[in-house]
Amino acid sequence: MRVSARHGRYLEFDDGTTFVPVGLNLSFPRFAKNAEEGLVCYGEWLHELAANGGNFFRLWLGHPFFDVEPDRAGEFDETAAERLGRVLDLAWSLGLRTKVTLEHFRSLETAPVAEIFPGAARFERGQYHCSKGGPVESMDAFWRGTEAQAFYLEKLDWLAERFAGHPAVMAWELWNEINAAQGHGWEVWTEQMLPELRRRFPRCITLQSLGSFCGGYAEPAYRWLCGLPGNDVAQVHRYLDPGAEWEVCRGPVDVLVADAVRTLCEWRTEAGGVTCPVLLAEGGAVEAHHAGPSNLYERDHEGIILHDVLFAPFFAGAAGCGQAWHWDVYVARHQLWWHFGRFARAIAGFDPVAEGAEPVFWETPRLRVYALHGKDVSLIWLRDRRCDWSSELEAGRDAVPVAGEHLCLLSDFATSGLVEFYDPWRDCGWADRQGLNGNAGIALPTFTRSLVVRLMTEAPSR
Repeated sequence: MRVSARHGRYLEFDDGTTFVPVGLNLSFPRFAKNAEEGLVCYGEWLHELAANGGNFFRLWLGHPFFDVEPDRAGEFDETAAERLGRVLDLAWSLGLRTKVTLEHFRSLETAPVAEIFPGAARFERGQYHCSKGGPVESMDAFWRGTEAQAFYLEKLDWLAERFAGHPAVMAWELWNEINAAQGHGWEVWTEQMLPELRRRFPRCITLQSLGSFCGGYAEPAYRWLCGLPGNDVAQVHRYLDPGAEWEVCRGPVDVLVADAVRTLCEWRTEAGGVTCPVLLAEGGAVEAHHAGPSNLYERDHEGIILHDVLFAPFFAGAAGCGQAWHWDVYVARHQLWWHFGRFARAIAGFDPVAEGAEPVFWETPRLRVYALHGKDVSLIWLRDRRCDWSSELEAGRDAVPVAGEHLCLLSDFATSGLVEFYDPWRDCGWADRQGLNGNAGIALPTFTRSLVVRLMTEAPSR
């Protein structure tokens, strides 16, 4: 897997075939009582994802289920490696690829964290503390000390020996939300470790991630990330959060995730002078300040939030769909896997690299228009402005169908050709086709919440 040589906004396989990640976080079996239950969970999740058009998921190596270093720093557990191998083998058999996140701890000892709800991950790692045989006594020393780095590199070597050639692994991520960890020096540590990661996993994407992009405090870290050498994809985490500093994070989900993608696209281009891939690597809804999964999930049996998390980032210029976080308490609980199939069908046959696709956005009195403008084919996602989580889930008002609307295209779009429609909520379309005539606009079929429009020139340029 690599950044596309033809269009740096996207990813591709070694043979140049475009790869659009369609999936979510399946980071750990949160409520499994033992290893066998955890494997059963992964079996169910991966089969559901693959059956519904998914091709990608993320897992956390630092969780006890996968932890290959569970007791003492530098002592590795073959049993945990075997579990990881079983999950990766199953993924490969189902046509799925994964991103492996190596660490997520924030402290060496128990410390206050926002995530204190049932099933929340633990964020301390006592194995590295000198009182338990580890090399350091603080996170400052972990980031800056050569001894701690040696332990980390030993772990990378051990993993590379077993998994560097595994075909299911497409990306290795140094840390989950590293700026949430204690201590100073994680920036320099990252800059030192990314080349080491690539040296051991040369055929994979190498990455770093930061915490939720929801306030001014996060801006310097994200600007640093966008200019970080060796970080193949600029990842962003953003949630609907009623406690967020920025107003955009308290509004419509499509708007907040699209804004995050656009911002990183701009900053990445400014920093490097070239277009590079961006992914919404975590998204969803939380209680204020990430105190837990959003109570809105209790009412969101249709997946209104999930739909916007999936669609808006890609149509705003991301390399793939947005990747939801709450896989168990939301997606699996309400059996929302079908949304991944709808996204996959919506983009089927559209190659953003071959088309040289560029994101374009505009609004009408009724719609937000997210378009990927291509040479021969353009794909447009329309989102009704009059309904969102606040009207449907909070106020309890049903979405009113959009009827009798015409879509007027911007001047950059072709004025002749063919138009097709796909309704992702009813899973119908692509069969009905109409001609595109001059500047009269497109007569839209009646739809609820969102619609996908495909524009095709009658004389392909390729």
